[in-house]
Amino acid sequence: MNLVKKRSDIVENLIAIEKMLASSKKDEREFAVNQILNDPNIIIYKSLGENHFGPCSFLGIKKCTIEEHAEMTDSDVKEIIKAVTVVIGRSFSNDTTNEKFLDYASTIDKKIPKISRTYWRIKDERGKNLNLSEKDLK
Repeated sequence: MNLVKKRSDIVENLIAIEKMLASSKKDEREFAVNQILNDPNIIIYKSLGENHFGPCSFLGIKKCTIEEHAEMTDSDVKEIIKAVTVVIGRSFSNDTTNEKFLDYASTIDKKIPKISRTYWRIKDERGKNLNLSEKDLK
């Protein structure tokens, strides 16, 4: 397992998860939706100016694949959380962010599991909230 070491590693994975969400391949889209809805550890970013939420367990492994993610253990997830915290800082949780997550989640699926979630917000190199552009998503 090759953990992320810098912000660009996470950004590369954010672009991959966005592409999966937009994929015409049903298995890729279902994987992305399932991970976003069921991962209790979420990274917040913007895509085209809108808040999006990504699964930490996928985003924390450099160039993660669906197959690699399937082999993950609980101890792997703990290591991923540590790596993500080193790269982008401390996690947090609050009601406003939970509400924003639920709003976003309702745009990708009707059934949203009721689980406690922890969040990280990724910033760009200027310290602003990371915002993926159309150019990034092509």
